[in-house]
Amino acid sequence: MDLERENFNITRLSEFPILSLCQAPNSPSCLYFGEETDVKLFDDRIGKVSTSWNAHASRINSIDFHPENTYMLATSSRDGTACMWDLRTMKKKGAESLVVLEHDRGLQSAYFSPSGHMVATTR
Repeated sequence: MDLERENFNITRLSEFPILSLCQAPNSPSCLYFGEETDVKLFDDRIGKVSTSWNAHASRINSIDFHPENTYMLATSSRDGTACMWDLRTMKKKGAESLVVLEHDRGLQSAYFSPSGHMVATTR
């Protein structure tokens, strides 16, 4: 991508609607997105999805990285949960979240505060 020349790469990631998208803070070539119930990692260096984790029971609505600990991320889902994840310990199958915040209805978003000490959720 070259902003000055207005030259952009176009990549088709999925056949499903993508409702959440977040670039890894320390990896400009890595893009995390929610496809249905999975968090997927698209790596622009290889031009494809390199990793996928089943993270929720329903559609993922948001993904956000911790402002200081960039290996941690928060996701929200239509299943009524917000989860905190440590990318260093996630496995392709059976990924376990560090924390699960449960709500009585689906969540639209979960975002870390600028300090990273709190998580705000919306529904």
